Order: sequence, then structure tokens, then C-alpha cells
Amino acid sequence: MKIPKHNTDLRRHVLRRDLWRIFGCLLWVSMLIGGAIAYNNNHKTYPDYRRMVGWRMALWVALAMLSGFFIFRIWKFFTDRPCTGTVVVSGLSRSYTPSPDPGAMNGVDYDFRTNTALRLRLDNGKHRRLRFEQKPGFYLYYHEGERVAKFRGLPYPINLDPDAKSGCVCSACGTWRKEKAPHCEACGMSLIDPKELI
Repeated sequence: MKIPKHNTDLRRHVLRRDLWRIFGCLLWVSMLIGGAIAYNNNHKTYPDYRRMVGWRMALWVALAMLSGFFIFRIWKFFTDRPCTGTVVVSGLSRSYTPSPDPGAMNGVDYDFRTNTALRLRLDNGKHRRLRFEQKPGFYLYYHEGERVAKFRGLPYPINLDPDAKSGCVCSACGTWRKEKAPHCEACGMSLIDPKELI
């Protein structure tokens, strides 16, 4: 399932973020390789075992690519696949992120975040778990037994129930509103009409 053609701003949003990830990863790898080459040029008198040559250079390049793969979340290109399924379990989960805070104990504070956790039964019978940041109104939008669609590159799935009482959610920022609307009032992105996906 792909983003509808007339939601061109959402398509550009996903493409732009993908290109920035690839560009950032390539820049990261090239900087690390360039640093290794500069080190070799500045230490030509060193013996080979103290320079980045041979297997050491190959290992350095592999580590640069592996670190860039995770730092810039390139792995999402392979795991963030579009899907359609029925909500089997809808609940909450929590996560936290450490952040520096001089006034806190040990100089570290923790930012706690509540997430919506969905377990979907896909059309092919398999199950998939989705987790994304909880926003106001989600308890009215994601219900067990309803069908949702998750698009690649967009964090928030769309409820395929065309009933207006469930409202609508922006698949880009997660803002929920009770009435259907063509655009998100928070980020300005166009909203996907579930009637077009049924």
C-alpha cells in the first residue's frame, strides 16, 4: 500500500527524510574514511602496524558503515514496511531517554514518554507490532477490532473506519482532531482520507 498520489506533500516529506538519511550516512562514512587517509598521509614514516593500511583500513571502513547504518537509522528502509491489518491489542507502553541535567542526581535526568502500542493481525495472517508516541485523542481513534493502515516513512497509522466519530489523525505528526479535515492544523500536511484506501 502506497501513499495516495494526491497527497504529494506527504510523499515529498518521506522522500526528503530518506534522502537526508542517506546523505548524512554517506557524509559520516566519507568523513571517517577521510580522517583515516589524512592520518596515513601525516604519518608516512610510521611502520605499517601503526597506520591504517590493509586489514585495519578495511575494518575501519566496515565500522564506519556499520555505525552510520545505525546512527542515521538506515535499517528503517528494510524494517518499516507498509501494512494493513486489524487491531488485536491496543495498549500503552513507556520509554525514557536520558538527558544531561546538572541539577539532577548524577547529572542525568530522564525524559519519560508514553507510547501507543498496537498489535495487528495482517491480511496474510501474520502479526505485527507498532509503537509510536501517544498523543491526545488516540484512545478514541485506535480501537481493537478496527482496521488500520501503516505507510512506509510515516510514524502514525491511519484508521480505515470511515465513520466520522473516530475523527482523523495526521500520519506525519500524530495530531488528532474530531472532525474530518483536508489538512492538519498543527503541521499543515494533507490528511489521508480512509475512504480512498478501502
